[in-house]
Amino acid sequence: MLYIGLAVVLSIAISLFWLVAVVAAHGVLEWIAMGRQGVREQRLGRVLWHLKLDIGLVLFALWLGLYIELLFGLAGLGAMARTGAQATARFVAWQRALRGVLLTVDDAAQVARAVVGRKGNGGDGNAGADPRPPWRRPWSTGDGFSIAFAVTWAILILLAPMLTDHSVASALASMGADLHPWP
Repeated sequence: MLYIGLAVVLSIAISLFWLVAVVAAHGVLEWIAMGRQGVREQRLGRVLWHLKLDIGLVLFALWLGLYIELLFGLAGLGAMARTGAQATARFVAWQRALRGVLLTVDDAAQVARAVVGRKGNGGDGNAGADPRPPWRRPWSTGDGFSIAFAVTWAILILLAPMLTDHSVASALASMGADLHPWP
């Protein structure tokens, strides 16, 4: 629960950098836990497999930062975002609200995954019975969704210079601004 609260509060209140920091801390904890379980083979891949939905969420938030003006323009809010300081504050509030909702949805999915993992033999709980890495085992619906989710946003981030008004440099600058520790 602390992880969920930290991810939502830090990324909404401060910046996306802190969500990345919380996901990295989650990765370190997974690394340590796997070491204690005696997992040595393909440990990095296993950690990344456990973080696949978190990584997808970070990619989604970066995508949102690149495409937010386009999305607001489609919604008829683009002019409002350019009318001054008050509108800019509203624009930032909308962006934070969208991120907050999506982070909360992700966190709910993480909790559901943890609950389902405890009830069944999902996840790496059956790693002793099946020595293959988790990505080589049959994928659950959630696994497929998580991978598709992350790949979709990664592709759209790479296509941003062609689909938006961003150049490669401005897309990188926008993502860099989103990932700056202090707004």
